[in-house]
Amino acid sequence: MARLVDFVYNELDTRPSYKMDYPEKGLCLILNMEHFDIQGYPRRTGSKKDKKTIKETFKKLGFQIRTEDNLSCKETEKVLLEVATEDHSQRSCFACVILSHGNEHGIFARDKIFTLKWLVTFFSNSYCGSLAGKPKLFFIQACRGEEYDFGIEADGPSDNAQGLAPQILTEEDILYVYSTPPGYFAWRNNVNGSWFIQSLCKILQEHGKNLELMQILTRVNYAVASDYESSSGCKEMPCIVSMLTKELYL
Repeated sequence: MARLVDFVYNELDTRPSYKMDYPEKGLCLILNMEHFDIQGYPRRTGSKKDKKTIKETFKKLGFQIRTEDNLSCKETEKVLLEVATEDHSQRSCFACVILSHGNEHGIFARDKIFTLKWLVTFFSNSYCGSLAGKPKLFFIQACRGEEYDFGIEADGPSDNAQGLAPQILTEEDILYVYSTPPGYFAWRNNVNGSWFIQSLCKILQEHGKNLELMQILTRVNYAVASDYESSSGCKEMPCIVSMLTKELYL
């Protein structure tokens, strides 16, 4: 038994993790869309609270912060080009947080919709060489449809992995963390911010420097699912889609 235990611990000690001791931790790009020119998409009140909390959290983790507000699609493209063509060779990773309206087709800039696939392409290994082999993290607070999750009384496990897989890039070293699975509404409080972003930042501040990222995100899932419920009885469950190839300790 002792030999088996020793073997397990040795295996855990040698699992590969991303190199995170470059001179700089990395850039965190925040794309905050609060005001829209599109009919039917009102102001996202509460988004300023999310933006403030994200800036504080990622700064404490050692990230440089760049914030862009209410960009048109063309302006978004200009910012993405600027960031993607920067020299990231002395940085350990890259993070992007998107706060906006969304639906099953994509995410909204101030004036029109764009796809996550389009945005992430700017940071793919083939386009942004100085981030090749490094973790690229995307956190998306946006609706992905209009369905509401009222929860159910479960009597067994379910597996819907096929439905959760995004039809996007297959590049390595990319992580997507959505506020909700495809098809569902994402909740946001007009004063306190969104359920997902506030839970993410709280747990990153508590454990960001001592737990592996997937452990952190599992705790975020639990916090959102258990701590929040709308006045109409709706719940929310974040959705993690990982193409990371190593463990990540921020």
